[in-house]
Amino acid sequence: MLRFIPDSARAKLPAIVVCGVDARTRTETVEHLLETGGGRWAVISNDVDGPEFAAASTDRVAGQMVPHAIGCLCCITRSGLVSSLRRLFAQRAQGEIEFDQVLIETLADADPAPIMQTLLNNALVTEYFRLDSVVTVTGGGDRLNALARSQYGFKQLAVADRIVLDTASRDDPATQALLQGLNPGAVRVPSDQPFLAEALLGAGLETRLLDGDLSSWLASPHYANSDLLENGLHGFAIEFSHALEWEALHGWLNAGTQSNGDVMYRTKGAINIKGMDGPVVINGVQHVYQPPQWLPEAAVDRSRLLFITSNLDRAAVEDSLRLDLPHFQRMSDARAARAARAARDPSLPA
Repeated sequence: MLRFIPDSARAKLPAIVVCGVDARTRTETVEHLLETGGGRWAVISNDVDGPEFAAASTDRVAGQMVPHAIGCLCCITRSGLVSSLRRLFAQRAQGEIEFDQVLIETLADADPAPIMQTLLNNALVTEYFRLDSVVTVTGGGDRLNALARSQYGFKQLAVADRIVLDTASRDDPATQALLQGLNPGAVRVPSDQPFLAEALLGAGLETRLLDGDLSSWLASPHYANSDLLENGLHGFAIEFSHALEWEALHGWLNAGTQSNGDVMYRTKGAINIKGMDGPVVINGVQHVYQPPQWLPEAAVDRSRLLFITSNLDRAAVEDSLRLDLPHFQRMSDARAARAARAARDPSLPA
């Protein structure tokens, strides 16, 4: 695991991902965001026929930005998103363009997970960029019907850090009830809010850690009593009063990801680990995790895990923790015992 180093995080450029099943509302929101300032922007858009944005640079990616949400590393490495991010950074380093942050605009019914995964754990990207907010733009009325017909619309809302509402929907009871049911932890922002960028930036893990605000990123109080959300989605937080053993927890998470990674839309955690000062932070999107980060100067009163899933409920995860985590603990203890025997007698196999 890595120790979180603020200076390294500050050197990375924040990137926000903007989703939304209604293309017109999403594009209008992006235009308003860029027009109201908030620094210098570069835009990567999956909409090749979209309007020109008033940003330092606009790069358009045709087809899928990232070919496979679950696929080989070479596909992820060669994705259009990775190429665009590296090209923009190179132009910035050479003084050809200027920008302080990146906005990534998806197509209407796009799965946000591959883009989030790239920004969390692609070494060609994470040295220079950090995932900031995931923003989903939505509206009421007929747009709710479009949401119901979409493949990824509910997922876009469930994993969002910020939800932008158009004028017609901010006072619509049906829209508000749906959003509260889908994502009780996301901040809701009016689309015409002045200085929109200030309201949307700042939700990502590394940004929150720079501000010393781990709890707002984790958002576990919003899911303390939740389980079933909407459209087969679940959101729930699980707490532990005792410190956990890292090897056992790592084995349990790895096994769970292998068997259920496709439905584990979001996994967040701040875990007290035996023998370590300060928590270890876990940040995952489906089967891909950011390298765990250790916060030796921080303190949490108890360990917390937050899950947003599809058709995987709280009871199933709690049963697995009760039944399976002790199994991984016994495996870890056995490995430690073998290593200790080998250290005492090098002639024995480890």
